[in-house]
Amino acid sequence: MNVSNTDSSVAAPSNLSERSPCILIVDDMMENLQALRGRLRLKHYSLSEATSGSEALDYLQKCIADNAPLPDLILLDVQMPEMDGFEVCRILKADENLREIPVIFITARSEMDFIVEGFNAGAVDYVIKPFHATELLTRVKTHLDLKFSRDSLRNNNELLEKLNREKSEFMGIAAHDLKNPLATVRWLTDSLKSGTLPPEKSAETLDNITLAVERMFRLVKNLLDVNAIEEGAVLSGSDNHDDSPLHLPAENINLVFAAADVLANYEAQAAQKSISTTFANNAPNATIRINAEILSQILDNLISNALKYSPRETTVSVNVSGNEDFARVSVQDEGVGIPPEEASRLFTKFGTLSAKPTGGEDSTGLGLFIVKKLTEAAGGSVHFAPADKRGSIFSVQFPVVKRVRSADNESEDDE
Repeated sequence: MNVSNTDSSVAAPSNLSERSPCILIVDDMMENLQALRGRLRLKHYSLSEATSGSEALDYLQKCIADNAPLPDLILLDVQMPEMDGFEVCRILKADENLREIPVIFITARSEMDFIVEGFNAGAVDYVIKPFHATELLTRVKTHLDLKFSRDSLRNNNELLEKLNREKSEFMGIAAHDLKNPLATVRWLTDSLKSGTLPPEKSAETLDNITLAVERMFRLVKNLLDVNAIEEGAVLSGSDNHDDSPLHLPAENINLVFAAADVLANYEAQAAQKSISTTFANNAPNATIRINAEILSQILDNLISNALKYSPRETTVSVNVSGNEDFARVSVQDEGVGIPPEEASRLFTKFGTLSAKPTGGEDSTGLGLFIVKKLTEAAGGSVHFAPADKRGSIFSVQFPVVKRVRSADNESEDDE
């Protein structure tokens, strides 16, 4: 195959694309290739050349195999030996990977039947040789503009379809996961209104109403958090993390104390499933700079997930570790674990896995997605690993606030 790249080129015309549009020229006559090359270079297009239809097709298939960019437009001679331009064009239009590339025929034949045959083969335009440079460049630019407009429209349509599917998923989750707690609240409030409940049952009923409302609040908060993240409200902040995600102020926080506090909030929930919890501190310096509310949300999602997917009478372990550069909190459960083929779906929005909550808890598929986005926005990283025997280990890691030592005192400073 003798296809040649003749011009890697410089900036493209600004109204076409951010990159230089690529044009493949196919002609068996060297003087024609040189003439076309000379005119097109004036507009800084990136050019490739082939001297036969078979060479052009081989080149395009190699682009597909190598996952390389395909030409944005093909200038195709009609009268070539072995395979004429009409046949080449029909082959292009029959290939789903190539059919969207616009083809302009260039030929000395000007008979109407000949031109009609070219359009029937799939060409978008026809240029008669000897061509006028201004006419050629105008037609090339027009069809490149149209091609990029179609690409943009197609990409926007695909994005809209994706957003529409996600909106339907959002609505489905909201309708499903809000329905049960709302029904519970209605039933419990009806019981209170009846006035027949003893005082101790009234207090218990109020507690159950509070739990149902909190469950609905968590769902709505998750949905709003995802919306804020995807609209760009979560910012990475400055290099030293003086700015926090969601525009909330950052502060120095001891990761050991923060993780222990969140775990303590789940002791009652763990007891309901007869789950034991353990906490280990192996971090000499676990002070990080982050917004307290965001850190609490990250840890809350990790620990609640571990409890949600843990069977009864197992153990959930929280471990804070680190060194002089970073601090990490890891949450390990003894559930069924994550199959290797499902690991790629972790931390994705609406990521569905085969593992199911063990106590009938609700699951939106948003918790780990939020953990990843907030952790990375705060300058940290998120990790997953299978446990040695059974279960999973999820962890988040953040840079620590460096300790500055002096003869008289010890202080903590960002570095």
